[in-house]
Amino acid sequence: MDKELEFFEKYVSNFDMSNKKVEHKYHHTYRVLEYAKEIAKSLNLDEKEYNRACVCALFHDLGRFPQIRDYDTFVDSESIDHGDKSYEILKENNYNDDIVLKAVKYHNKKYVPKFDELTDMHCKLVRDADKVDIMLYFLNEPIDNNYDVDDKIIDSFKKHELLDNYKAKTDFIYVVRYLAFIFDINYKKTMEILLENDFLNKKINLIKNEKNKEKIDYLEKILKDFIKERFDIIC
Repeated sequence: MDKELEFFEKYVSNFDMSNKKVEHKYHHTYRVLEYAKEIAKSLNLDEKEYNRACVCALFHDLGRFPQIRDYDTFVDSESIDHGDKSYEILKENNYNDDIVLKAVKYHNKKYVPKFDELTDMHCKLVRDADKVDIMLYFLNEPIDNNYDVDDKIIDSFKKHELLDNYKAKTDFIYVVRYLAFIFDINYKKTMEILLENDFLNKKINLIKNEKNKEKIDYLEKILKDFIKERFDIIC
């Protein structure tokens, strides 16, 4: 995928790498690429689909760069949908692999339409790789530790639902949101990477306090039961 790497580097060169947000998304892209390679290898993909998975990862956040330049934010609800923007950038540059285009466009959506089996696989793979880096990169961020868990969060976890990004108004809710990402993990290798990095225990410990201990323990049980049922992993 030399030409895709060349395109990515040329595209990113149009943006100010001294901007910490631009720099972060540049390095995020390459970390996601490495996670995508690990997941793709675990699925025993042939060379064509392995390379396609890598391209999906490389292109998934193209839209972040103009988003940062024009809006100085990563919050889509306050600016643009960066998945849609990534798709538009590829189309404007006459990139026409429909599977890659769909995977890029839908990598950040709460729900993904049902496509054919191959497209579904690439959509799931890039979403997994992206989530792994988000979940692990912010593993030990400091939080305001005084929050309780409301009934809406408990209900959402019981339904195995993602939390809407726009509702994440505190560090506490951001951590809870990252925990809920587990419900959208698709591949066993992805979960193994997360657990090898002690993701679940570290996140739980970040948000547990005297006031919310019983509820956080309950959320943890829901997550562990889900992981065992979905991936046959006991943690």
